[in-house]
Amino acid sequence: MPRADVDVSNRPDDAPGVRDVEYWLGVYKSMDDIPDRYRLKSFESRFREEDTWAEYLATRDDLAESTKKNSWYPCGDRFKKYMREEIGRHHVLPHPDDIEAYLAHIKDGGYSIKVTERSTNTVYYQHLSPLKTFFNWLVHHVDYPHVYNPVLLAAHAGGVTREVWYWQTDYKPDYEDRE
Repeated sequence: MPRADVDVSNRPDDAPGVRDVEYWLGVYKSMDDIPDRYRLKSFESRFREEDTWAEYLATRDDLAESTKKNSWYPCGDRFKKYMREEIGRHHVLPHPDDIEAYLAHIKDGGYSIKVTERSTNTVYYQHLSPLKTFFNWLVHHVDYPHVYNPVLLAAHAGGVTREVWYWQTDYKPDYEDRE
């Protein structure tokens, strides 16, 4: 069932639904579609000393402090560490392949001394979802050069990111279908 605020009356029958990652992509469907001047790697010097993740979380008054403390701050810390140490770039400048590699690393128990593999539930709710909303926030704020969400592009491309995306949409039934 479509959201009440989304007009789908003129969409063809084979158009992606709101649960499909393709529905949310926007103009750019892959990195090949994005002009070089808009690719995030072009903005390296702008973000060198900036903790954009902390700036973002400061705007999230809708999240309980316990949620921030137990999920969102650790996600940001892990992602920033991964981008800095494994990729060598600022955390706001990932390629979709970096998102895929990070989520695969997390799924395989990366940055944990207690688990060897994380559940899909944990990967989605504690990693993919915070990153997706973070990059969505960047795309919708004029202070940032983001014109695409690398998490959505990674989910569109396949791999662990796509599997986790579709696990969540299959797992979460429409409200009226819940038991």
